[in-house]
Amino acid sequence: MLADLNRMLADHARGQHTPEQFAEFIRRHGALFPDQPADLDELLDSLARRAAAQQRLMDSLSPEQRQELADLMAAALADSELARELTRLREQLRTARPELRWGGRDDLTGSRPLGLGDATTALAELADLADLAAALGQDYPGASLADVDPELVERLLGRRAVDDLDALRRIERELARQGYLRRVGGRAELTPKGIRRIGSTALRRVFAALDARGTGEHDVPDAGAAGESTGSSRPWRFGDEQPLDVVRTVRNAVIRGGGHGGGRVRLTVEDFEVVETERRTSAAVALLVDLSYSMALRGTWGAAKSTALALHSLVTTRYPQDSIQLVGFSNYARVLSPGELAELSWDTVQGTNLQHALMLAQRHLGRHPTSEPVIMVVTDGEPTAHLGRDGHPEFAWPPLPETVALTLTEVERCTRRGATINVFMLDTEPALVRFVEEVARRNGGRVFHPESDRLGEYVVRDYLRARRGRRTGTR
Repeated sequence: MLADLNRMLADHARGQHTPEQFAEFIRRHGALFPDQPADLDELLDSLARRAAAQQRLMDSLSPEQRQELADLMAAALADSELARELTRLREQLRTARPELRWGGRDDLTGSRPLGLGDATTALAELADLADLAAALGQDYPGASLADVDPELVERLLGRRAVDDLDALRRIERELARQGYLRRVGGRAELTPKGIRRIGSTALRRVFAALDARGTGEHDVPDAGAAGESTGSSRPWRFGDEQPLDVVRTVRNAVIRGGGHGGGRVRLTVEDFEVVETERRTSAAVALLVDLSYSMALRGTWGAAKSTALALHSLVTTRYPQDSIQLVGFSNYARVLSPGELAELSWDTVQGTNLQHALMLAQRHLGRHPTSEPVIMVVTDGEPTAHLGRDGHPEFAWPPLPETVALTLTEVERCTRRGATINVFMLDTEPALVRFVEEVARRNGGRVFHPESDRLGEYVVRDYLRARRGRRTGTR
C-alpha cells in the first residue's frame, strides 16, 4: 500500500496522476482509509494533517519520551523497506502541503493520558480549529469570507455552521451593495453611511421606547425657539433652527432670476433666509463610556455602545450647534470616533481609569469655552486605576486611596469649570454607590441607575431635558 501510495503521489507531483489511478488505489487499499476520501486531494489533506500533527507531537515531548517513542517505532518498523517508504511518504506530504505547521511545540498538559493515535488526532483537530479561527478572524491582507473552507467548518462545527457562513456571506454582499460596508486591505470596515445608519437606528429604538412608555420627552420640534426675534434676517446656515423668512427667501429667488412661467419660482439653497433671533446657548457634551471587561461580564457593554452611538447621532443631526466627544476608558482613556466605537469591543485589561477620562473631557470642554459644559459617565464600577507620575496607569483592587483621591480631584476641576457630571451607574455595588454619591455631592450633578436595556432612554432624555433647561434659562 505504501509503495502504491508513494508512486501515486510522485505521479501527482509530476502532473501525471489520473482519476483512474486513484480509483484503482482505493479499490485495492480502501479498507485502510476509513474516512473514505473522495479524491487524491482529500486523501492528501487528511494524511498531511496527521503527519504534521505527529511531527508537532514529537517536538513537544521531553527528550526521554521522544527517545522511548523512537525506539518503539524502530522496533515496529524493523523492515528497512517499510521504513524507507514511510520516510518517503512524509517527505512527499510535506512537499505537497508546505502551508501546514510542520513542527513546533504544543502544550500537552492534561489529566487524562492519550495514546499516540489519539494524541495525533487531537493535535490535528486543534490545528484545524486554529486555521478556522484565523480564516474567520479575517485579520490578514486580502482576507475574504470566501477564504473560509465550508468543508472544514462542517467537519469541526457541523452543518448548521455552514448555513450560518452562507448567510454571513449573503449579508456582507448586501451590505456592500447598499454602501454600508467595504473591504480595505482585506479588512471589512463600516462606511460613513453605515456608521450613520447604526447611530440613527439606535436613536430610533430609543425614541420608540420613549413613545411606548409615554414619556413624551423626546420631542425636538424647537425650530423657532432659539430666542426672541431681532426683527432682521440673515442667510440660512446648516444647523439653523430659526424659522424661515419666507418673504425674503422668495424675494431672493425672484431677484436672482428664478421665476418661471405660471407664477412658479425655483428656489436654491442660496435663496433661503431665516429670522434672526437672540443667540441660543450651545452645549459641549462629553460622554465617557466604561470599556472595562466587567461591562462584558455583566452584559452591559452592548447597551453602552448603542447608547453612545444614539446620542452622537442625535447631537450631530438635530443639534449641530452642540459639540459632542466620545471617550472610552479602561486602564487608559482615549477619544473615540463613531466609526471606532461601532467596531470596538471591550478591553480585556484591568482598570477603570475615570481620572484620565475626566482629563480628556476637560480638554474637549476647553475647546468650546462659550458652550455649556456637560459630562455624562456610563460605568459599572468604581475607579480602580489612575495615571502615575510616569504617565503609565497604576491598577489596584481594592482601589488605592490615591486612585480615588486623584479621580475626585478631576471631579472638582470639572466643577470649577462649571461642568455638570451626570453618572449612569449600571451596578449597585456598595463601593460604587458611595463613590458616585460623593461625585454628586461635590459636583451637584445627578445619579441614575437604569436597567441596561433602558440606558439609552435615560441618557437621551437627560440630554434633551438639559437642552430645554438651557432654552428656558433653568438648570
